[in-house]
Amino acid sequence: MQPVVNVRKPSIPGEGPVPVPVRSAPDLKLSRSTVIALGLLGAALGLGIYQALDRTPERVTASQAPEVALYEVQRGRFESRLRAGGTVGAVNFAMIRAPRMRGGRDRGGGGSLTIQTLAEPGTIVQKGEVVASFEARRTADIMDDYESRLAQTKRRTASNKASLMISSENLRQNLLKAQSDVRKAALDLQTAEVKSRIQAEILALQTDQHQATAKQLEQEVELTAIADAAYTRSLEIDVERDLRRLERTASDLEKMNLRTPVSGLVVIESMFRRDSTAQTSAGDQVNPGSYFMRIVDLSKMAVYASINQADAQLVEIGTPAEVRLDAYPGAVFEGRVSSIGAVAAAVGSSGGGRGPRGGSRSSGGQWVKQVAMEIEILSEDDRIKPDLSASADILIAAADDAVVVPRAAVGSLTDEPVVWVRQGERFDQRPVEIGMQSDTEVTVLSGLSAGEVIAAQRVSDPAVAVVALQ
Repeated sequence: MQPVVNVRKPSIPGEGPVPVPVRSAPDLKLSRSTVIALGLLGAALGLGIYQALDRTPERVTASQAPEVALYEVQRGRFESRLRAGGTVGAVNFAMIRAPRMRGGRDRGGGGSLTIQTLAEPGTIVQKGEVVASFEARRTADIMDDYESRLAQTKRRTASNKASLMISSENLRQNLLKAQSDVRKAALDLQTAEVKSRIQAEILALQTDQHQATAKQLEQEVELTAIADAAYTRSLEIDVERDLRRLERTASDLEKMNLRTPVSGLVVIESMFRRDSTAQTSAGDQVNPGSYFMRIVDLSKMAVYASINQADAQLVEIGTPAEVRLDAYPGAVFEGRVSSIGAVAAAVGSSGGGRGPRGGSRSSGGQWVKQVAMEIEILSEDDRIKPDLSASADILIAAADDAVVVPRAAVGSLTDEPVVWVRQGERFDQRPVEIGMQSDTEVTVLSGLSAGEVIAAQRVSDPAVAVVALQ
C-alpha cells in the first residue's frame, strides 16, 4: 500500500508547498461474528429511531386541518319513512279468458278457438260491452243438430207414452171384466141349492176360476204400471239429455261474444306465436281458458309492492304514503296502505313484489323473506297507468316541533350519544338524549337547543377548519 502524502500550505510567503508525510492506516480485519453483531445492532437502532419518530405528535397547521361543515339546530317536523318498490296495478279489473266449451265432450272436444273481432287496445269500454268475439259457425251447426234431435226425441217420447196409455187402459178393462165375472159367478153360486149336484159343482169351479183370473189381472196391472212409469221416465231422461245438450251448446254460442263485467281500459296480453311473442290480435287461435285481455278500472289504482319481513311490523293498514312513478320523477301522489300480507315469502335478489321491481329499506337477497303489500293511490291523475314501476315512501313515524339534527352529527362516547357543539373556534362534546330516528335525521329530546351550532359530522380533533353552515 502506497503511503499518502498531504501537501501543507507554506507559512512563509514565497516558499513552495511542503510535503508532509502521513502514516498509512493499518488494515482492519473483522471476524464474521463481529459483522453479524454490528448488523443486528444497527437494525435495532434503526427500529428504535422509527418508533420514536412515529410516537412524536405532529402539529396540525391550519392549512392541514380537515374541514368540518356546520349545522344550526332547528325545530321543525320530523318524519321517518320506509320505501317499498313495486308495480302499479288496478284494484278492480277483469281478466278476459277464452271461453271453455261445455258442449265439447258431446262433440269430441272443442279444440282451439279463433278470434274474430277484438277491442282496440288502449280504448275505454263500458260494462256489458262486447270486447271479443270468436268464430262460431261450427257451434251454430251443432246447435241446429241438437235442436232437430230434441224434436225427434220429444215426438218419439209422446208416441211411446200414448202406446203405454192404450196398453194400460186395455189391461184395466180386462181387469174390470174379470171382476164383473167374479161377481156374476158368485150370484150364480147362490142358486146351487135348487140345482143338481153336478151343476152346483160347475158353478163353484167357475167362481174359483174367475177369482183367480181377476187376482192375476190385478197383479199384472200393478206391475205394468211400475214398468210403464220406468219406461216413461227413461223417455223423459232422453228428452232432458237432448235438452241439456242444446242448452250447453246455446251457452257456448253465447260465450262466443265476450262481454266485459267492468268498465275500464283495454289491455291486450302477449301470446307465443310463430316462435315469437306478440300481442293477441284478430285471427289468432287461443286455447279455451287462456286469458288474452284485461279490462282495467282506472278509477282506483294501487302499488303492489313487498317489503322486508323485519320492516313489515312497522307498517299498519291506513298508514299514509307518498307514491312516485319512475316514468315521472317529479310527480308525487298521495296514497295509503290498504292491505298487508299475512305470510312472508322468499323472493329473488330484486326484492320481489308484484312487478319487476321491489324491495324495501333492507336489502333483499335470494333467501330474504318479503311480505306483500298494497298501497292504494288516492290521487287521480291520467299519468297513473297499469304496469308502471313505482315506489312508495310509507310514513312510519312523525313528530311536530321537534329538535332535528343530521344523523351523521351524532356520535357515541362510552355508549352514550354525543354531538360536537361549536364554542368559538373549537368544538365541545356534549351528551344528548335522542328519540326517533330515520335514515338521515334524528330527534334530540334533551341536551341541545334550537339555534346552537354543531358539527354536521363527527369531530376527532377540535383544531379543525370550519365550513359555512348547511
